[in-house]
Amino acid sequence: MTTICEIRQKMQAKNIDAYIVAHNNRFIGQDISDDENKIKHLCGFSGSAGMLAITKDQAFLLVDGRYELQARKETNATEITVIDALPRLKNVCDILSEQQNIYTVGYDAWNHSVAEMEFIKRRYINFTFQDIDNWLNSNNKNNLSIEKRGVEFSGATAESKIKRICNILNERNADFFLLTSADSVSWLLNIYSRDLPYSPIVRAGILVFKDERFCLIGENLQTDLPVISWSELKNMFSDENNFRILYDPHTLPEKIKNMLKAKLIKAPDYCQQWKAEKNATELQGMINCHIRDGVALSKFLCWLQQNWRGLHETDVVSKLHEFRAAQKYFFSESFATIAGCAKNSAIVHYQPNTESNAELEENNLLLIDSGGQYFDGTTDVTRTVALGTPTQEMKADFTMVLKAHIALAQAVFPEETSGAKLDILAREKLWQNTLDYKHGTGHGVACFGNVHEGPVSISPTASDYGFKTNMITSNEPGVYHAEKYGIRIENLQYTAPIEKKSTYGNFLQFKYLTKVPIDKHLIDEYLLSAGERAWLNKYHHDVYNDLAPYLNENEKVWLKDACSPL
Repeated sequence: MTTICEIRQKMQAKNIDAYIVAHNNRFIGQDISDDENKIKHLCGFSGSAGMLAITKDQAFLLVDGRYELQARKETNATEITVIDALPRLKNVCDILSEQQNIYTVGYDAWNHSVAEMEFIKRRYINFTFQDIDNWLNSNNKNNLSIEKRGVEFSGATAESKIKRICNILNERNADFFLLTSADSVSWLLNIYSRDLPYSPIVRAGILVFKDERFCLIGENLQTDLPVISWSELKNMFSDENNFRILYDPHTLPEKIKNMLKAKLIKAPDYCQQWKAEKNATELQGMINCHIRDGVALSKFLCWLQQNWRGLHETDVVSKLHEFRAAQKYFFSESFATIAGCAKNSAIVHYQPNTESNAELEENNLLLIDSGGQYFDGTTDVTRTVALGTPTQEMKADFTMVLKAHIALAQAVFPEETSGAKLDILAREKLWQNTLDYKHGTGHGVACFGNVHEGPVSISPTASDYGFKTNMITSNEPGVYHAEKYGIRIENLQYTAPIEKKSTYGNFLQFKYLTKVPIDKHLIDEYLLSAGERAWLNKYHHDVYNDLAPYLNENEKVWLKDACSPL
């Protein structure tokens, strides 16, 4: 694998002053495999988001608050300057602008979207940008078998979804729709693959014709569906013509735009919007899989309470996988399980390995963030549990996080409200006690797809895209004290209309999907209001009723105690 030193040698040969490395392959914003993680191989940082900028004598790694502590631990401080980009919403070129003698910036146009590069080139006019795509292995190596997901899980046929795309083409008087977001393509055709360890998406593009034909775009795809390669796509539009192609500038790599000679017309990736609003079959599947997932988690938590002494973090990961994998329709984890004890729990996206694998610590906290892919849905749940007797400080912090979680869970808001407006509902409870967290409060979740999906999210920097009925997001406030402990409580929830009619339009509420007990040993109930106590008791009542029929007698006893009212 290429090193930073070798990158600098190539920069010198090409008279490049800086080189940008994105956490992407040609499928912008999608999961990548470990061997495609260019940033990890260059500097050691293993997180799922970041941007690396290499100059002649420095290297800057931009991350968000989820990864600040992790990035500092995984990189060499004498070689890499880690920057939390969130407080000032810094772009990588902001950092380069602060350096001297930076004039020409190299990048791989396969790894950056049209919209991103249009913004950067418009804003940073003092830089000359040069596309260089052969310095690092940036091209996705497709060699995968594509499987079809039944309509009993998807709730709609691929043909009906293709027709929706063609309706847009007719409305816009266009000939083709080019989609390059892999999760959109997978949803559109009801297909999946085992190419990635945690996401069942098919990493391919698609070209939809206005007459309802289509071609998948990729290399070495094993399927009976029509397929063309990326070079064949280029050849289709290699001559000047009047073809009108719709594309989403936020997901199309700049490289593809530059190689097509046709009239390219910007349009939203409508699949991102449509798949976010779950249909009745998808919503019921999500409800069902969360009950099975709750059964797995409850079996695990019961086992953990009785067996935690002498265990290590990786034991937690493997045992939880054992319980989850035994559930009906299980496909895979939805991401690598986070299991951090004591100071490791303060690293927001910590994942134990052979070097960091800590023994579970008496009178401390264990944070477990995990999820499953099931053929009928996707789960993501975080629980923080006490090992032994927690301190009063731990209980106070945990209770404040619980109050923040409940505040968002109880929200009632107008339809089309953005996640940026909802974020304060949770965060305000912590701000009152001079606490905060450096990550979003919630992200969209697919139904058997990416555990993080758009277009909605809940954070201070969320887009203006508003909530509609049957959208699923997480609710996960937290508190983290470096080198001490971290706390996070996460449920998935979906939007539903309230019954009360209003002259001010339609209003929505959240209903929880996740059914897993919240550790009452960590609650200072004197800090809860009567309404918060009632919410928690109702939640635990529902958890017990839904899960108890699937547990053995020992587990039922544990669950009954875990769900007993305050």
